[in-house]
Amino acid sequence: MSLRNASALFHRSTHAVAGEFVRLTAILGGLYLWHRLGRAVTSTVAPLGSSTPFGGSLLFSFLLGGVTVGGVLLFTVAYADSRNISLGLGLPSRRDRWLVGVAGLIPLAGVALTKLVGTLTGVQYNALLQYSVAADASLLPVLQLTGISLVLGVPLYVAVCQILIQGGLGRIVDADRAIVLTTLAAGFVLLSNTGGLTTVPDRGKILGLLVFTLLLGVGPYFVDHFGSDRRPAVAYGPALLFVAFVVVSGLAAVDSLSGSLFTATHLAVLGVAAYSSDRTGSVLPPAVAYTTLELANTGIIYFFEAGMQSW
Repeated sequence: MSLRNASALFHRSTHAVAGEFVRLTAILGGLYLWHRLGRAVTSTVAPLGSSTPFGGSLLFSFLLGGVTVGGVLLFTVAYADSRNISLGLGLPSRRDRWLVGVAGLIPLAGVALTKLVGTLTGVQYNALLQYSVAADASLLPVLQLTGISLVLGVPLYVAVCQILIQGGLGRIVDADRAIVLTTLAAGFVLLSNTGGLTTVPDRGKILGLLVFTLLLGVGPYFVDHFGSDRRPAVAYGPALLFVAFVVVSGLAAVDSLSGSLFTATHLAVLGVAAYSSDRTGSVLPPAVAYTTLELANTGIIYFFEAGMQSW
């Protein structure tokens, strides 16, 4: 293969990845705007008022979540159809069903370990999750709010992470790379600064993803004067430096061992969701992973830390 052909091939492959991140940035930006629009409309129908142990209105949360989820799911189906991305609605084969169990165990183990280490080091789990209930809270409203979180949140996580992100990346890179990129991208945009995973990324995360995409896109234009063995380092260098900056900044913000475990647990859930979805061809394992994480987080707060607020 001539040097010119090799350079052209490298440009195409790199631009394909950058192009996918352009789509992803646009999609997540649209999700953010759709959520803001839904909040504005819903607040006129069901203004915040009635209180729960967590604060806020169950009706408002349900309506806002329903509007957000409904729009995202409709878009996801249309998007998947236009790009020939599988929705993964089938069940895993008998041979792969063990992955469903693994997807459920990883969140439980991670949350339990984080709680144990936090207890030993004096860091309460509610301080990490930034989520609490009153000491005398009854179980029913907690179950109601948790049920809403599961019914509305899990489909959003699956749609965004497994179909929009992983499905799109799987069209241009091999399965293993798609798993890694999905975990990193979803971890960056969905790990909230206020604890745990969020279904809708904030503006700062979307802008950060945009910067990464721009750096990824311009890199190949600087490689033609370098040998083929150095092209990847030069092309991906700016984007990787940005990733390193984000990672170092994130590590600097974590001030305890339990905080590190908390972040690692949520990244592990995103990772096992991506892996199990790819290996089974089904969205059931990731749905189990996200459901178990939500139940484990709520269970720790209600049964072990009710009445505490440590942030």
